[in-house]
Amino acid sequence: MEKFDLYDKNFHKLHKTMNRGNTNNPGEYHLVVHIWIKNSDNLFLIQQRNKLDDQIPFQWATTSGAALKGESSLEAIIREAKEEIGLTINQNNLQLLKRYFINHEKANYITDLYILKEDILIKELKLDTLEVRDVEYKTMSEIKQMIKNNQFWDYERILIREGYFNLLEKS
Repeated sequence: MEKFDLYDKNFHKLHKTMNRGNTNNPGEYHLVVHIWIKNSDNLFLIQQRNKLDDQIPFQWATTSGAALKGESSLEAIIREAKEEIGLTINQNNLQLLKRYFINHEKANYITDLYILKEDILIKELKLDTLEVRDVEYKTMSEIKQMIKNNQFWDYERILIREGYFNLLEKS
């Protein structure tokens, strides 16, 4: 069972944990990380999920995941990129764009939004086929169209944060 550290609204660790799938208390948050990879042509590397238990199976998304007990935000995003798409990341190349605190009826969470500006060759990636079906590069316009067509996770709606995609576009 995966365990997550809990934080308060000021991002101070509470020295408490929760199990995946459980609900946390008001004022407690677990940490989630998103990484967007942008190449020199201003294209974003996206992945097609390969999980039937997702809300919409096989929908496209960015590489993301929950920080495990004892992991920092950076450690979690580096692990997720390695696990899901086989990408080794130098933490010095990552930029934290934004930290969102999300109050949700099931579980409150913090989302750290990272960007990595690097030219990654798709043919060099090693996908975890249990989690990832495919990867592609897309423009932000194409991603927004995929959201309209219900093919891509709508992070603005999920996180209840308008401007999420504009922040990425401007980075």
